[in-house]
Amino acid sequence: MNPVNTGNSSSGKAGYLERFIGGIDKIETGRPGGISADRWLVVHYRPEYAPILEHYLSYDDERVRTEVIMLLTDVRESYVAATIRDMSIRDTETVRGACIGYLSAFLEIEERIPLMLEIIRYKRGEEFSKAAKTLGSIGRIEDIDTIRRSYGMVKGSMRDELHDTLSRIINRHPELEPKRNLILSVPVRPDEDAFDLFLNKSIEYLDVRYRNNIFSEKIISATSHKNIASALNRMNLRLYNEADNLNLYCAEETERADFLTDLIFWASKDLNGKIIRGSDIDHRCPRCGRDMIFYNGLWSCPHC
Repeated sequence: MNPVNTGNSSSGKAGYLERFIGGIDKIETGRPGGISADRWLVVHYRPEYAPILEHYLSYDDERVRTEVIMLLTDVRESYVAATIRDMSIRDTETVRGACIGYLSAFLEIEERIPLMLEIIRYKRGEEFSKAAKTLGSIGRIEDIDTIRRSYGMVKGSMRDELHDTLSRIINRHPELEPKRNLILSVPVRPDEDAFDLFLNKSIEYLDVRYRNNIFSEKIISATSHKNIASALNRMNLRLYNEADNLNLYCAEETERADFLTDLIFWASKDLNGKIIRGSDIDHRCPRCGRDMIFYNGLWSCPHC
């Protein structure tokens, strides 16, 4: 692959990968520094690129592996720490040397994280902004709950900055993607009376209304399905955002929250097994004009 021209390179993921692969070509043709000496790769690095670069830590050429580690050291990327720690024991001498440099930098990162978490909790202004930005680059999965506590306590631009912090941590860890909406939702301030009212309404909705009116039905309308699914999502979201507050509420509230969690699981499983009958023109059979049903991922007409 030909080297990518700096002036015309895109700073998006595709452009970054093209530039990165161009660096590999340079290294393999005997020009060291194709990756580690390219400041463009440092300046345009984004946390969401970490899972992609991690694949190149198992590249056949030790020169490439070494320079990838050097790049990840320069951008202070913590996502690959476990992989590089393993490489520091098992890889070649040249690669192990690069691993030592990374792990020394990573130790500095781990030492900085508690301070950054303290700053976003107690400080304001430029100091807060710098800490939030730093945590977006070096924050770990285990730091998310602590960051979210501060996220729920601040407002305005400070909340926007922590939203970006959390989003960047999620981008670095693809396994968190299914929980993105939960993690980025705003924690609820403690209010036991309001939570008690939420539990009353939610339990009544599922344990009485859903059980009596929906549970026995095999076929429900698309509108009913959408409304119920939306209600279940809202309940899940509220429970997630009240998790820390349960320590402040009476034990009975925790028991009722667990009961509601079980009800949500039961209702979600039952709802997923329903046949959905179309309720608008888009779901009418083009042959006979009557409502179609949705089952096993397909719309079909039971009348034709």
